[in-house]
Amino acid sequence: MKPGRDTAPGFFMPACGAKGIEDGVRAALRICMDRLLPPRRHEPVTLDLPPLDKVADTVAATSAIVAAVAAGDLTAAEAADLAKVVDVHVQALATAAFEARLARLEQSRAH
Repeated sequence: MKPGRDTAPGFFMPACGAKGIEDGVRAALRICMDRLLPPRRHEPVTLDLPPLDKVADTVAATSAIVAAVAAGDLTAAEAADLAKVVDVHVQALATAAFEARLARLEQSRAH
């Protein structure tokens, strides 16, 4: 077993100096440990996505996500979270492209 949230209270029991530690102290230690090492809400997801260099690349990325769901490698919730990441990246690409077009337009008007 890896050291972590579940093993931490057992780690502190000898430090308290009593084998039969009171329930209140045990509860207080658990609360403290939950603050120090909160439980993970989500596990990391591993999925090979194609490079997203341009907006058109998102079709391949979303296809990979859908294929992973169909194969049972991702849950629908995990796929939705990954799709949000792809969407945010697409918005960043669109913003960068807009800024580049605007800069070229302003430069052409300056001349």
